Amino acid sequence: MFTIPFSLIGAFGLLWAFNVSISMVSMIGFLMMVGTVINNGILYVDTVNQYKMEMPLDKALVEAGATRIRPILLTTLTTVISMIPMALGYGNDMLQGLALVNVGGLIASTLLSLLLLPTLYKMIDKAGRRATGESLTEGLDID
Repeated sequence: MFTIPFSLIGAFGLLWAFNVSISMVSMIGFLMMVGTVINNGILYVDTVNQYKMEMPLDKALVEAGATRIRPILLTTLTTVISMIPMALGYGNDMLQGLALVNVGGLIASTLLSLLLLPTLYKMIDKAGRRATGESLTEGLDID
């Protein structure tokens, strides 16, 4: 769910940069974008959860990032590249808002998610351990 606020930064930023107002078509773009960015977050978190069963949390976070970065970047890149002509206003101007929302949101969400999601995961995991009374060092790679 943290990927949605990350995407809104880029979506609203690109709408503002191109001086395009929010319309019904751009709102449809928000729906499209949210589906994609949530899937990216789910891919990463699910991979961390799988790796966490086999290795310490710190290593699981790094391995999940290394494993999932290529599919996440390729999915984002293909969507962004395909929407660039529409975002620049070629063709139907009415669809420019939809494309700008998707391009800005996907770029911002992908970059911020890849950088911040591991930290947020670790903070939430630590808070959960604290709440249940588990050892805070269990599952961490401490040498």
